[in-house]
Amino acid sequence: MPPETSPAPGCVFCDIVAGRLHSEILFEDERTVAFLDNTAVMEGHTLVIPRCHAADLWTVSEDDAAAVMRTVHRMARLLGDALRPDGLTLFQANRPAGWQDVFHLHVHLVPRRDGDHLHRPWQADLADPAALATTRRRILTAPRPPHRTSPEDPYAHA
Repeated sequence: MPPETSPAPGCVFCDIVAGRLHSEILFEDERTVAFLDNTAVMEGHTLVIPRCHAADLWTVSEDDAAAVMRTVHRMARLLGDALRPDGLTLFQANRPAGWQDVFHLHVHLVPRRDGDHLHRPWQADLADPAALATTRRRILTAPRPPHRTSPEDPYAHA
């Protein structure tokens, strides 16, 4: 059973989970809800959210994050079978600097068509191998907070 958490006041996704706000729900289970995005950029644009409020990937429990990805996988198959897209883009953003605009964890599934109007937000170029090695060392040797099971944010700026 998922942990009980209070909905966040004013959170539109918590209102959807609670049934206070209408949405076109495609799937729901004990931990997640999947529904059509009411600001869809393509037909079938779907959001998957955890039922329990978590602002972002840093604050969601590992169990809820895993449940969200299981539902993302299920929805990808459903969208593929129903809409037969040429491709699928997944998008998940965290905090304003990461382009998040609704502060309840969510994953976008965007069915794609060859030549559609969506474009990559950046150009991929090969990174400097020495810079990658330095970044790897920095990540692997950084002090780590103790394992947390609560939704508090170990990475919040002081």
